[in-house]
Amino acid sequence: MTPRQPRVGGRAPLRRTSTPSRLGPIRDTGIVVGGRHRSRRSSRWPVYTLVAALAIVALLLAASIARRPQALTPSAETTASASVSATPGVPPRDPTPTFASYRSLMLRLPIDGNDVTAIAFHQASGEQAIHLSSLVGDADMALAAKNKAVPRSSLASASASAEASSVVQTVWDGKVLRLWRSNRRGAPDTAIDVGADPGTDVFAPVTGTVVQIRSYNLYEKYPDYEIHIRPDGWAEVDVVLIHVDDVSVKVGERVAGGVSRIACVREMSGKVALQLGGYTRNGGDHVHVQLNQIAVPGKLERLTGS
Repeated sequence: MTPRQPRVGGRAPLRRTSTPSRLGPIRDTGIVVGGRHRSRRSSRWPVYTLVAALAIVALLLAASIARRPQALTPSAETTASASVSATPGVPPRDPTPTFASYRSLMLRLPIDGNDVTAIAFHQASGEQAIHLSSLVGDADMALAAKNKAVPRSSLASASASAEASSVVQTVWDGKVLRLWRSNRRGAPDTAIDVGADPGTDVFAPVTGTVVQIRSYNLYEKYPDYEIHIRPDGWAEVDVVLIHVDDVSVKVGERVAGGVSRIACVREMSGKVALQLGGYTRNGGDHVHVQLNQIAVPGKLERLTGS
């Protein structure tokens, strides 16, 4: 028999029965595992997948932008001169070899090496002309006068082999003449005549900016042009070329040393007795190059003679 429960206050005591709690279904905190909880959790997966996909796309775009090459600055053009062409539509060419220098400033041939008839150092006409150093040896003057040609150095055969193998020649393989002008002072190293036939392309000897183009009359009689170039990093130096025609650059234009065409050789041998003509078979036509020290900023010295 089951013992009777004592009455309390005349009433039978209430029997406690277990009733299921409704807290779980009403307030789902995400802790209780049930059918509704699983359905909510599974419905969130597409959202997470979309967010992850967008994050991956953003990272890929950022990496792609970071890998894009930066635009060339003017200073970078100095090292990339071999692939620069000043004339639109003209394919890039290898730079001409160097042949002279002023301190660390290297001068490249203003004429393609294969078109050079002779190169002569002489005294310049101006007072601000800078002394230049030749990167090659001196020629036998008597032999050059006899043959009307300046023989190439022993490097000529090596140069031909290099050209055949598409290796860019860095220093010219010829020799230079030393010509004296009786009416001028100093050593024959302040001006350079680079011989070539009239109409031959003339290239910028340095990388820099064209700062002046002037038409004038040589010896107050013969039409000619001066082209002035300021080399990069040498604000105090003015590179001047004369005896040119068909000028193809403008003031303010960038040029690459040994690459950018700026003009062509002007025919002068039919008008003037050229000293270089005693050593070549074309009458001595040439482009004249010299470097002037800029004494007053912005003031360029005009040449008074060849």
